[in-house]
Amino acid sequence: MCEDAGTRRRRAESAILAHLARHPLAADTEQGIAQWWLGSKGVDVPLDDVRQALEALLHDGRIERATLPDGRAIYRAPRSGGP
Repeated sequence: MCEDAGTRRRRAESAILAHLARHPLAADTEQGIAQWWLGSKGVDVPLDDVRQALEALLHDGRIERATLPDGRAIYRAPRSGGP
């Protein structure tokens, strides 16, 4: 049975939030999240679905994006009081 993109995105969102609940200081790139946060939990979704899940969580304020000095973006739980 094939999942539609919306179902895969929601599954990715759920897994990302569960990972951050267990590891509140975790931060990673979208590729790292796909490989380590989701892949290690058996959530195998295309990277485009991971990107859409991250954008939805950003929009809802449930995660934040920070830019590293090399220009890569990392995603993490919102931090109060600065970077």
